[in-house]
Amino acid sequence: MSRPSFYPAMGSNVLWLTISSKPENVLIKSSLLGLGTDHSLLCAIPNDQPLEGITIGLPCKGRSYIDGEMYEFETVIQEVLTFPTAIRLEAPPKILRQAPRSFPRLAVAITSSVRPLSKNGQILAVLPVQLRNLSPTGCQFSIAHSAWPKVSSLHLYLNCRLPGFDHHSKFYGSIEWVHPTEELIIGIQFIFKPDSDMAQRDILRWFTSQQARLINTSA
Repeated sequence: MSRPSFYPAMGSNVLWLTISSKPENVLIKSSLLGLGTDHSLLCAIPNDQPLEGITIGLPCKGRSYIDGEMYEFETVIQEVLTFPTAIRLEAPPKILRQAPRSFPRLAVAITSSVRPLSKNGQILAVLPVQLRNLSPTGCQFSIAHSAWPKVSSLHLYLNCRLPGFDHHSKFYGSIEWVHPTEELIIGIQFIFKPDSDMAQRDILRWFTSQQARLINTSA
């Protein structure tokens, strides 16, 4: 059945929610529908998002981009509604205006691909992205809002050819933060297998090379 007509379409008043559900945290693109009398936040979530594991009391982080500014807050789920699919968040005790984080990473412009994963580890899509900066521990990339799955886990695979290399490196990582600006900007922390990860050796070789000392390296 369709949503009632008084619900705004998904995509308006977008909030990106990171919910501490089980067995794994999930990233959900939601729509802010309105405020309750207690200043709670009513958020529509995708119809195809299963509600198992999303329960009252779970911690939740929200991020939104409004009039050129980034806003971030922490709260908990106050209510779960099954029809239409929505959650109500307790009034955040504090809403912070955030500037993009600065990382000790090298500026790059590298075309790459990412494979966001579902909660059970299935690949949801293969998406072209643009790496914006890169270090031995993580990276930052941008992608169109509409391209990213409405619901994903916080883990993904990233495939790219590092500047100066003749082969592609495959990284596994976790989403550490999301900046929903005009483009979706996502910060990743790499996860390596100890002493046996070729991608880790590749990124260390690149980071200590002359190629990595260039500013705005492109490939």
